[in-house]
Amino acid sequence: MKEDRFANNISEVARRSAAVPKRLDIDLSIALTDQPYHISGNLFYIFSAPDESSYLDIKVNETREPVISYSVHTGLVTPFDALYITTPAGQSGTMVLIYGTEAPNLLQIIDNKSTTVAGVGGILDELRGDLTEETWGTEITVGNAAAVQILAANAARKACIIQAKAANTGIVYIGFDNTVTTTKWIAELQAGMSFAVDDYRGDLYARADAAGQLVGYGEW
Repeated sequence: MKEDRFANNISEVARRSAAVPKRLDIDLSIALTDQPYHISGNLFYIFSAPDESSYLDIKVNETREPVISYSVHTGLVTPFDALYITTPAGQSGTMVLIYGTEAPNLLQIIDNKSTTVAGVGGILDELRGDLTEETWGTEITVGNAAAVQILAANAARKACIIQAKAANTGIVYIGFDNTVTTTKWIAELQAGMSFAVDDYRGDLYARADAAGQLVGYGEW
């Protein structure tokens, strides 16, 4: 019985282009709202995207239908004769949507990446670090009269470092805000010492126990 079904399936695909997936490339840099794509099938799937945060908003068959957001490795098995696609502003790159008919009887997508890669893109970026720095500049003078901001909060930061200049004669104290003092601090830097962190993206301030102390800084 299974052999007969297989033979029938082969005969069917030999007569027509059945169960062969088609490809639709969506340019995410072009903001669209309910752009109609008059394609038909009973399966569509986001096969690839620039990153895991990229997405499309799709309505199936009618613009009055509810919108559903789709990111990489997501899709839908349902009959459709049109997709209304919205590409939210602020994205870039190309998203590849594949679609086809005869699913799941003759067409099934095998994508093992969805079980091994999804969710680790951000971790990989964190481990590799950036190719260019986020912030660095001329040494900053820190005194004992008031706290000085060394680094502002930065959501893109992966790591940062602050170092007291070797020629300093006093101690530099590092804190999370401008209330840092010589008795309220997270790091105490004598001349030449440094403070580094790779899991904090907020403000960092410094204050010294003497005037004219210098610190270098950077983040990436």
